Amino acid sequence: MNLLKSTKYKNVLKNNKIALVIDDLKSIDPWDPRGMKIYGTADIVTRQGGYMDMTDHPNPKYIRITPEKKWSWGIEEPVFVEGKFNVKRAEAED
Repeated sequence: MNLLKSTKYKNVLKNNKIALVIDDLKSIDPWDPRGMKIYGTADIVTRQGGYMDMTDHPNPKYIRITPEKKWSWGIEEPVFVEGKFNVKRAEAED
């Protein structure tokens, strides 16, 4: 994958506000969804070293996300409590 040609890379250059959602099912039976939503900003970082040295990827650039708000469900607490969807909201830590 060439990050410099990706739509994500071009979008970050135009507008650095991001929304990222990750969700999955821990199990289907019983139904146990979990996930998180993150609002924040993104920037393009160039860094030599680290995990990039262990790949054959020639480009040391990546997209870094700085969270501002975050929500999670089904990760630290049950997703349903007394029949209601239990979403945990938190401000991002500095």
